[in-house]
Amino acid sequence: MPPKTQRPTVATIARDLGISAATVSYALNDKPGVSAALRTRVVEHAEKVGWTPHSGAQALRRGRSGNIGLVLIRDPQEVSREPFYSSVTAGIESASSSHGYELLIRFVRGGRHEEIEVFRGWAHQRRVDGVVLLDLAEDDHRPAVLESLNLDFAVLGHYTGPEDFVKVTTAEAEDARTVVEHIVARGYDGCIQLTGPAGYAHERRRLELLRQLCCEQGIAHTHASGSYTIDAGIAAFERSDLAISERPAVIASSDLLAIGALRAALARGLDVPASLGIVSWDDSLIAEVASPGITALSRQPFDMGHHAGDLLVRRIEGEALGGAELQNAPAGLVPRQSTGAPPRT
Repeated sequence: MPPKTQRPTVATIARDLGISAATVSYALNDKPGVSAALRTRVVEHAEKVGWTPHSGAQALRRGRSGNIGLVLIRDPQEVSREPFYSSVTAGIESASSSHGYELLIRFVRGGRHEEIEVFRGWAHQRRVDGVVLLDLAEDDHRPAVLESLNLDFAVLGHYTGPEDFVKVTTAEAEDARTVVEHIVARGYDGCIQLTGPAGYAHERRRLELLRQLCCEQGIAHTHASGSYTIDAGIAAFERSDLAISERPAVIASSDLLAIGALRAALARGLDVPASLGIVSWDDSLIAEVASPGITALSRQPFDMGHHAGDLLVRRIEGEALGGAELQNAPAGLVPRQSTGAPPRT
């Protein structure tokens, strides 16, 4: 078995060159007290042996932890089956790691109060330098708490508070119009909207947007809400008034809600898409491989998370000003069989 390769350090470079570790450190960090020739010699040897700076030590020197945090008030098993949150989290981690930061994720079940306690603990222990906030409520108190804790934060959503933060927004108005115009063009004359939890600000915005657009198009609208799960989609569909029009379409806030609606509709013997259309606000492999395939908005959740993570780190590093905002481009619609579109090849 080959011997384990030791990671080159300042101490091993000093030993190789026969000089002190302090001299090596000064040379690598471009500090005075080292001649130009010796500095060149140290840097060239460091590159030769593959030395890289220790991210933890660098963070300590900068007075930072080198971590950003994400708290999800969700069941971990539920999130593991939710493509949207998994993609957003992967995007945040991708951006943070590219800057040399680590992502700390905490799941809590005690609601906002327990989430706030996690923030307080992180701030007291200096575990994180900033936080990404998801699923904001209309009267969300987390931004004020984070500012009082002197923690930078990025919002993924349309929050407009007095705090000093950065945010990534989505083109919800354009996306809503895309969906409604699609179902009307396909001949559906009513909208059954299945939203996520009613306390989320983005769900309330979607509800108001679709109500207004349906009114403009002269088609009926009704809605029901639930968690982002298949079972919740089934239950919400069962509570909905299918008699609002002759040929309604379901617009679901997530792919799992849409799958639940599809299962409930097929269990009732409804013909999808002839009698009922189904559209998901989030596209995923689940929507693609469903039978029939579900028409969906391709909102690129990985990119959303990546933008939020990148903007937060740049805020922590002083490269982005408070109030900086990045808006994701409007989503493209992926038409599939659930609204009568031919299968994609």
